[in-house]
Amino acid sequence: MRLSDLKAFSSDTLDVGNDVEFESVGTLKHQAPHMLSFIEGEKYIPTLKKNGNIRAVITSRQLAPLLENDCAVLIADNPRRAFFLLHNALAEKSDFYWQDFPSEISSEAQIHPTAYIAPRNVRIGRGTVVEPHVTILERTVIGEDVILRAGCTVGSQGFEFKRIDGNVLNVAHAGGVRLGDRVEIQANCALSRSIYGRFTQLGNDTKLDNLVHIAHHDEIGERCFIAASAMIAGSVTIGNDVWIGPGACISNEITIGDNASITIGAVVTRDVQPGDKVSGNFAIDHDKFIAFIRSIR
Repeated sequence: MRLSDLKAFSSDTLDVGNDVEFESVGTLKHQAPHMLSFIEGEKYIPTLKKNGNIRAVITSRQLAPLLENDCAVLIADNPRRAFFLLHNALAEKSDFYWQDFPSEISSEAQIHPTAYIAPRNVRIGRGTVVEPHVTILERTVIGEDVILRAGCTVGSQGFEFKRIDGNVLNVAHAGGVRLGDRVEIQANCALSRSIYGRFTQLGNDTKLDNLVHIAHHDEIGERCFIAASAMIAGSVTIGNDVWIGPGACISNEITIGDNASITIGAVVTRDVQPGDKVSGNFAIDHDKFIAFIRSIR
């Protein structure tokens, strides 16, 4: 799609400079090829410059001269409002993010009669087991030999609202959820689909205990074990072979490396390096945490 095409989807006045093509949409921290984003303050320019995927931005007339050497610009009176309204319009009125298809369920899948599967935009691979009262919503792609235990929901609208000009804007979730092979999701878990196209995804052989929440655009690797009542906020990246303990809370846009361990009840607010073990609220190196607890007893 070209920047000039966006005028058909916008109620704002948009001034297109260099009319380039873009392939994806996201905020400055997202990583997707040839991306359209927005910037509303000079303090965000370093973040823009670090992201080599941004092809164009919606910005103000005042900021535009500072950005023209980095990417194409599209000028709006309120860049933030224009960006989210354009995203919603693309999600609801075009096939930019997704092209519909009739749901495809393998004849070798076992589907309980009380489960709900959306009639379009769902794929379920062979050997997959769907237990009672599971809800599988649109834009969900499930691999082979997956187990969805009773009461879980896959592909729901996530939690993303913006306060703009005194109003609350509900941000459309235009992506999906993708589960690799041999994933197991136990009872009453909830997985939200991604916002800007693409997928919230779980890699092969990853297992979720009861009551786990996976937010929009989380990318979780292979062979991860996530224990009961853990909460993974949005746009979290988790490597392979990671352990996340019961009741742990992972803040948004965190990266957790391969073979890391998050212990019971930990509150993680910064990246965890591969192989590290963290504990506490806010989470720190596990050995330091244990030494501190011993020191105050």
